[in-house]
Amino acid sequence: MDSARRKLPELTGDLQVAFEAYREGLVHSWSQTLSVLGFSLNALFLLLDIVIVPSELLGRFAMYRALVTAAMLVQYFILRRTRPGRWSILPGYVASALFAVMISQMTVDLGGFGSAYYAGLNLVIVGVDVLLPWKPIHSLVNGLAVLGTYVFMNAAFGGRFEPAAIVSNLYFMGSTVVISVAISHVRHRLIASEFALRAELVQANADLDRSRLELKTARDALWGEMEVAKRIQTSLLPENRHVGSYDVAARMLPAAEVGGDYYDIIQAGEDRDWIAIGDVSGHGVESGLVMMMTQTSIMSLVHENPLLSPADVFHAVNDVLLENISRLRAARYMTLNVVRLAESGLTLAGKHQDVLVWRRGMRRVETVVNDGCWIGVVDDTRGHVADQVVPMEEGDLALFFTDGATEAMNGVGEMFGEERLAAALAEVAEQPLDEALEVLFARVAAFRAVQHDDVTMMLVRRAPDAVARRSQAAVVAGTTAR
Repeated sequence: MDSARRKLPELTGDLQVAFEAYREGLVHSWSQTLSVLGFSLNALFLLLDIVIVPSELLGRFAMYRALVTAAMLVQYFILRRTRPGRWSILPGYVASALFAVMISQMTVDLGGFGSAYYAGLNLVIVGVDVLLPWKPIHSLVNGLAVLGTYVFMNAAFGGRFEPAAIVSNLYFMGSTVVISVAISHVRHRLIASEFALRAELVQANADLDRSRLELKTARDALWGEMEVAKRIQTSLLPENRHVGSYDVAARMLPAAEVGGDYYDIIQAGEDRDWIAIGDVSGHGVESGLVMMMTQTSIMSLVHENPLLSPADVFHAVNDVLLENISRLRAARYMTLNVVRLAESGLTLAGKHQDVLVWRRGMRRVETVVNDGCWIGVVDDTRGHVADQVVPMEEGDLALFFTDGATEAMNGVGEMFGEERLAAALAEVAEQPLDEALEVLFARVAAFRAVQHDDVTMMLVRRAPDAVARRSQAAVVAGTTAR
């Protein structure tokens, strides 16, 4: 726990120079991805123009998009043929400027500040700042430049406008700039943390090549998680898998509005298997951002420090998120269970929904209440959250879920409830996990009148053949070695 909170070594001298080169390489690499997204998604947005804009403007809008798409293609090929350097941040500014001018001109053509097309500028701000691992100051400058372009072009060429319209538009765009700066701040700290840990490992480990390979894998996983800020929720959810002595299957059914349900299945190394599930309060972009930051923090912690317990991970995540939630200027909190899988059972920490456990030997479902507090509520969760062990025998099945399942309402306002969910679990407890999940979701859907919240359920079964699997794996490993 103390090691998780210790101050990182100060980056000075040659180490600072090496870090800057490292960061420039990341920016250069992700700028290529930004360019690919720019020329592909921009062309696809022509479909939106066809549906929304007047027919007499389609030709003009198509020309705008063609010019910007061509510029993104040129930028991509230039990046492929150049090396990282201090100017690697320029492609991000160029992409933002091109899209800011294009979208601002579209709003001018559509009547000025009253046009809803300004919303595309929020995508520009968030897309560029989330994707590029540059410093927070660049996120701020870039966001203000996009906002300024929009204001100038529409004020100068957009014609008459209502003051309320510009105030509303600038409020939402300004909020987007703040969110982008907060994301950049978190990401830059993660980069510095990763680089400092990399330097320590390189100095302490004689096998330099192996250390670099492990850290590259950790870096790739880290940036894979950050990409969830672009895709929002479902695209990076893990696949069902066999983890250690357990079979794990999970599924999330999102509501129409972006929410904050989260789950993950993490294999961080030998005998270091984790699952996590949580739910951010409210809906919308802010909840999605808190969910993304939680996923990234947990992934980084369990990969970097194999000695952390679930309670240690929970404390560290709260330390990181509490400050970032306050920067969003929103009253957000998060229920969260962090669970480590072991042959003896599940060790969990945090406060979330009860855990329903099917006991194969007794052929009944028992309820495990987890005590503690939520993320983002108290400054220090130490003393409020501790590890809790749930024994698991072979064939036992645990169900983790979010409140979207138990709080689903029928037409007369009655909730599905935990008792119905436990009864459904007892009926499907010995079926294959995929089939069992399908039935559980079907039961909730059949009861529910309208889906207002995300529904997430995760099944964790202590594999009946765990011993046989380990023996088989040992035989295969011995045969391969010979």
